[in-house]
Amino acid sequence: MRARQSYFQHEEEPKEIYWPSFTDMMAMMVLVMVFVAIIAYVQSIYNAYDQAQIKQELQQVADVKKHISDLIEKQLEKNVGKDKVVRGPNNTISVDGNILFPTGSAEISDKGKQVLAPLANALAAIIEEKDMSQYLYIILIEGHTDSVPYDNWTLSTQRAVAVVDYLADANPKLAKKEYAQYMAATGYSEFKPIAKGSSPAALQKNRRISFQIILDDDKWQKKLKTIVSQ
Repeated sequence: MRARQSYFQHEEEPKEIYWPSFTDMMAMMVLVMVFVAIIAYVQSIYNAYDQAQIKQELQQVADVKKHISDLIEKQLEKNVGKDKVVRGPNNTISVDGNILFPTGSAEISDKGKQVLAPLANALAAIIEEKDMSQYLYIILIEGHTDSVPYDNWTLSTQRAVAVVDYLADANPKLAKKEYAQYMAATGYSEFKPIAKGSSPAALQKNRRISFQIILDDDKWQKKLKTIVSQ
């Protein structure tokens, strides 16, 4: 009997096992959901901030192109009048070619030189302005002719080159590498008219020199990628 009593006395008492109540489980789930919601909210703030930065950068790029075109337009209008200057697609600014050149010639007239000399100073100032030149790739001078049979490819190209050359003569800064790298010339012959038909008025409008602002895609796209990767 004593041996049996001793055996039972040494038996371990059963351990109590505790399970979380339903209320505790619900409270834990609520905390997890709140935590997830907070993370999502913070992420949405960062996303909104990135999108705002991207929109701001894109708007700044668009503003730069428009601003440069506005400056060129205003400078030309001062010298030739608003009726001789046309704003085309992509903020291209065109001036009546008859003012700059005699008919069939690529030699700039005296009147043309008076028009272009102040523009040379304006273009140099644009290039010197870092807020604009940081996005600038090329100020493209385009030559355009009418459809009257002639060697219009050669004429349009020679006129564009003559304008670039004279701008550099009028302001020697534009002949230096740090300025000249932003200048270019091309000719489009008769194939980019702004007026339809063959009337004298239409032909006159199509004979023109245009200034096309081309921005450096690599520069502003690289800046956008930097914003996105932050």
